[in-house]
Amino acid sequence: MSSSDPSPIAPGSEPIGPSGAKDAESRGCMKWGLVGCAGLSVVAIIGMVLFLRKAPQLMETLLGATEAQVVAAIAPEVPAAEKEAFRKEYAGFVETAKAGKARPEEIQALQKKILEALKDGSVGPEELRGLTEQLRSMTRP
Repeated sequence: MSSSDPSPIAPGSEPIGPSGAKDAESRGCMKWGLVGCAGLSVVAIIGMVLFLRKAPQLMETLLGATEAQVVAAIAPEVPAAEKEAFRKEYAGFVETAKAGKARPEEIQALQKKILEALKDGSVGPEELRGLTEQLRSMTRP
């Protein structure tokens, strides 16, 4: 090789234009990448807004299902007045939870108590009174 021979071109070392940027072909990939990321961000934000709007309804549905499980497992010897008291307090709890006023540790304690009551498949009078009192303490200041 003589000193007048041009140096070999290595892959990825395309000539750089006068502005210092690579050719238009490589800029197009970056442009579509940014557009894609922006589009994904918009979709994520819309999804979060919709979730936050639907969260109270979702919470109400899930809490309603839990109430239905308890009511279905109430033993026949439980008086109707105690069943009604439970339903009333549970409705108050759902409203408190939807408003964001229920503390997470109280909700967890209630869930634990409900699971213990449902463990044997039947909710007796004492268990129902305990659940009702716990609900009452959560909805009253």
